[in-house]
Amino acid sequence: MKRRILAVDDQEFNRNHLRMVLEVDGYDIETVPDGRTAWDELRTRKYHLVITDLRMPELSGLDLLARVRDERLPVGMIVLTAFGDPTEALRAMKAGADDFITKPYDPERLRFLVKRILERRELIDELEQLRKHATDSYHFHTMVSRSPKMRKVFDLIEQVGPIGSTVLIQGETGTGKELVARAVHAADTRRNGPFVALNCAVLNDSLLESELFGHEKGAFTGAERRKIGRFELANGGALLLDEAGDIPRSLQSKLLRVLQTGQFERVGGTETIQVDVRIIAASHKILEDEMKAGRFRPDLYYRLNVIRIDLPPLRQRSEDIPLLAMHFLQQHRSEGLTKVTEIASDAMQALLRHTWPGNVRELENAIKAGVALAERSTLRREDLPESVAPRVAATHRDNALIDINRPLPELTDELIGQVEREYFTRLLSQYRGNVAQCARHCGLSRRSVTQKLQKYALERTAFKSPRRAPRRPALEPLETPTAD
Repeated sequence: MKRRILAVDDQEFNRNHLRMVLEVDGYDIETVPDGRTAWDELRTRKYHLVITDLRMPELSGLDLLARVRDERLPVGMIVLTAFGDPTEALRAMKAGADDFITKPYDPERLRFLVKRILERRELIDELEQLRKHATDSYHFHTMVSRSPKMRKVFDLIEQVGPIGSTVLIQGETGTGKELVARAVHAADTRRNGPFVALNCAVLNDSLLESELFGHEKGAFTGAERRKIGRFELANGGALLLDEAGDIPRSLQSKLLRVLQTGQFERVGGTETIQVDVRIIAASHKILEDEMKAGRFRPDLYYRLNVIRIDLPPLRQRSEDIPLLAMHFLQQHRSEGLTKVTEIASDAMQALLRHTWPGNVRELENAIKAGVALAERSTLRREDLPESVAPRVAATHRDNALIDINRPLPELTDELIGQVEREYFTRLLSQYRGNVAQCARHCGLSRRSVTQKLQKYALERTAFKSPRRAPRRPALEPLETPTAD
């Protein structure tokens, strides 16, 4: 959708200049001469951004900003000011302006600012839609996604679920392999049977064998009674062999026999037990590579790799990050664990910038930690773990020293002084040290401007253009002596 911008300024030249600067980026620009007309426009038409002068007759830019925020109109706001008192611009920021920029402004700086704020507004609008409509249309069993890659996974689950074939799920740690396995079981005709999961990476050889097949009393030291194994527990249902790539090679042949015949004996026993179990194997390792390296039996690999589901990492489906973040937030709310209702745009931008080596599990843990630390109803950037949202030091911007990732600071004398000094430095640079022109631009007397320059130790002579040195006459070429 083409972005629509409303430019508000009582000077026709300024309105035309804004149009000229921003139309090159393909925006739809409308201009109005005062705040009252702008307010009428905003109530009747859809705009994505308003750029308004601060001081105008009838309805000032600050009053227009207050009305927009009071009515909660979904529009970004940039305040333009040409006056020497920075407190008004800072008050505009505290009143809800997305940013401010002083005249004379750098066109490239303005274009950058507009692009950034429109991107932020688009993210805010998306979060609002997710909050209003929850995530119902993106649900699949216990998973949520709108990524085309994951929708293909969902379609594959629906196709292979009723077949009953062995399934191999491969993906990085934290991508949701167990959730996919449970979805496969839920689509199976044996869905009413048990679903049993076993992590094969956390047990040594003897314990893993006992967990899989069970053992008889006295089979080994400490075996004080018969133990039923996971295969028996999963009879008539499904068994998830999580981290199947870590199954010791000594056990792989016994597992292969169960897959081929459905039969096994408990450790220390002689009775042959018959089971009907659907095997779902999951691994963060690439089993084909493990097979080529000699760590995994080829015959077992081909038995497991009947239906293969590859899960993409979260960094390859970043469109799911806002959806998943809101999903986890709503989960915590429904469980009564938090009163947080929204995620701030700066927090969401931090989530989108993170690379998520721990994938969906890391995102869930980040939201869990954030809502535990949040003191307001909105999850902010500083509530997130530092590994996800690194703390950023104050950044020098065109208008002030402000940390763009934190709430606007209080109006201290020190901050106001920083803004004022920056403002007059830019004025002197713009008018090459001409105090009279600086005074005319900012609406102050020449004496007031001079006092400001003295206060901040700004030497106007340092901003004057260097005088060109007078041209020296070209030297006459030396005559070459000739022999008499």
